[in-house]
Parts: sequence; C-alpha cells; structure tokens
Amino acid sequence: MILLRLLRIYLLLIMLRAILSWFKPDPSAPLMRLLTWLTNPALLPFQRLLPPIPLPGTNTRIDLAPVVVLLIGGWLLAKIR
Repeated sequence: MILLRLLRIYLLLIMLRAILSWFKPDPSAPLMRLLTWLTNPALLPFQRLLPPIPLPGTNTRIDLAPVVVLLIGGWLLAKIR
C-alpha cells in the first residue's frame, strides 16, 4: 500500500531529524531546511504541548516531540496493516 510506504518514509524523516539534532547542524543548510519544512507539521503541535526537558548541570534540552510522533506513527502502522 502506498499509504504505508509514505508513513514509513515520513517516520524515517522524523528519526533522521532527531538524530541530526544531536550534532547541531546548520539550520540554514538546504537539507535541514527541507527536513524542517517536511516534519514541522507533525512535530510542532507536540512541541507546544511538551516543552523540552532541561538536563541538570548542562545547557542541553531534550525534545520529546519526535518520540511521541514516532510512537503514534508506529501505532498507526500497526492499525493500517
């Protein structure tokens, strides 16, 4: 099914964005701009609901929105099959 394949690709894009965020890529780079443009519609609502969690003693914050979207996407994949 095309819908399954598109959902899998979209979830891979969200994972890619989450992994790349660990390396602090340049947000103006073409790949990051495209990735942000494609994944923001799914991530932004959850980023508004779940603010990033600061790690004590560091200047680092963890964004849980990709985890939530991946869990929901995985659930959808299981239901569609």
